[in-house]
Amino acid sequence: MTHRLVAITAIALALVLNLPAQTAPPLEYYRLVPGFLPEYKNASGRNLGNGFATPNPWGAYTACLMATNAKGQRTWRIENELPGGGTSQGSTMYLLEGSERALLIDTAQNTQDTTAGQSDLKAVVRFLLGHENDGKTARPNPVDFIVANTHSHGDHTGKNRDMSDRTVYYPDLDWPRANAPANYVPIREGGGATTHGNGTTIGEIELGGRTIRAISLYEHTPGSTGYLDTENNLIATGDAIGSGYVWAHFGLISQYAETVRHLRDVLRQLNNPAVLPAHFYQVDEASRGPAPIRGHPLDKQYVDDEVAAAEGVLNGSVVGEPYGTVGRNVVIAKVNTGQMTYGLNMLFPANTVDRAYHAIQIPGWSGTVDFAKYPMLANIKTNFWLIRDGSNNSLYLIRGSAKALLVGTGAGVPGLATFVSRLIGSVPLEVIVTSDDPGQIGGLMQFAADKIYTPKDAAIPPQLGLTNVSQVGAGDTISLGTDTANRPVTIQVEPLAGHSATGLTLLDVSDRVLLSGDALGAQSATDGLVLNTPLPDFVTALSAWRAKTDGKYDVVYTAHNFQWFTLPAFVDQLQAAAVKGPAGDVKTIKSAGAADIVASIVLK
Repeated sequence: MTHRLVAITAIALALVLNLPAQTAPPLEYYRLVPGFLPEYKNASGRNLGNGFATPNPWGAYTACLMATNAKGQRTWRIENELPGGGTSQGSTMYLLEGSERALLIDTAQNTQDTTAGQSDLKAVVRFLLGHENDGKTARPNPVDFIVANTHSHGDHTGKNRDMSDRTVYYPDLDWPRANAPANYVPIREGGGATTHGNGTTIGEIELGGRTIRAISLYEHTPGSTGYLDTENNLIATGDAIGSGYVWAHFGLISQYAETVRHLRDVLRQLNNPAVLPAHFYQVDEASRGPAPIRGHPLDKQYVDDEVAAAEGVLNGSVVGEPYGTVGRNVVIAKVNTGQMTYGLNMLFPANTVDRAYHAIQIPGWSGTVDFAKYPMLANIKTNFWLIRDGSNNSLYLIRGSAKALLVGTGAGVPGLATFVSRLIGSVPLEVIVTSDDPGQIGGLMQFAADKIYTPKDAAIPPQLGLTNVSQVGAGDTISLGTDTANRPVTIQVEPLAGHSATGLTLLDVSDRVLLSGDALGAQSATDGLVLNTPLPDFVTALSAWRAKTDGKYDVVYTAHNFQWFTLPAFVDQLQAAAVKGPAGDVKTIKSAGAADIVASIVLK
């Protein structure tokens, strides 16, 4: 992929450099076409109701004339509102006019148009092309239009069903799996052979004095495509880089980083081009509304910031936080004007050697987590981080006013001590490992100068040369000072044997957090708790452990889960699986719970 994108970038830049100097007028993003209504927004930038304050003769649509160039060719922004739950989500289309035809980029939502032929999408487009900019004077010979989709998601292809009488350029790598309409033509940057359509993709669309080039922007979907109009200094990017923040958790962040670097290279030769997203309302929604962004439309700076966000997540320099809109698997990172969602399990392709550490702060640095939706996080008032290494180990860092505690040291990849120091600043650090598993003790040598706590009787290799070691067991506590609510931060030790004979769990008392290490295994339907003691012994130990810990925590963090919380009901599921026992000679026991709480036990 990397070599192909580099080659494509070179082609794109060569084409850009061969074009005449730009004479494009600046875009006016909010200039309504006469006869169309403004969108009706709340203070957070979201459209209210059906998107309009008064009855709209154009149904779910409105339109703004963005520019008319020196050739008289026009560019419009068209919005399609989808009401739901008191607000509307707008999907944005762009209409680019040439001397021979126009190009409609995307067909937006699958809404039911009120009056076919009068307030449907085709009627809107034909009205715009068929009238002068005053919205009244008819043009004698208006051009007709064709369609190009940026990607396959239904809120951008919703009216494709109504476009069977015209060409629809459809991203080659998003091609429908079956029954692609006969009017679909595959498009991909640079063109070339394909197994779709007639066997050939096109790389550009000629409108008559206006050429639109396809730009590969893969990751949000496999075939996400931008449409570059160099002469008019703009590119329509669909959802590929978001509309103020990008949902990049659908794919790998390593691929997203390639995409935004490619886009940055393509745009480098242009003079601050307009970057036109597919949900335009988001440019001034939520955190983009206030200073310093103040709803500024997307530009090269946004692209640069998306590059920085993607690269920072991959190299560990950017810390994420929970993204509650989607759920516990997804987090979000921010760099200046750029924001992107991602999964800690979706950074690189499988089997990639990842030697960086990646952290998220819980409940987060922005203060935007909805505690009504996620009450289990409401008590976390320490500075609390989940840290992932490249070997599927989850470490935890808790900072109080007096000192910080690192729980687990991972597989031992160099750089953990420096990474942790960057997070906690000048606060003294102590380290605890919850077992003698390699994923707990692998990095201990990096903390030889710090105080280290180990389980009683744990087999810590003497060659590590550790000198400041204390063994801890049932009822021992570690004090870290106070939290941001001025409550004492106390870590309470509660042993639980099963996976390891010396396994520990830790209660972060004021945060109401259980750090279970490997003692409960991972919350998983297949490879959860690897049990190294007889099952009946574990059932007894678990029951005794629960008598001491039940009711003292609202959220669980294991030594291997990447999610930003696991519910205590997982412990109920684990006990149910243990009590149920195996069926016959099967070595894995699975509980009956839902995906977010199901437990499994692997018997040795």
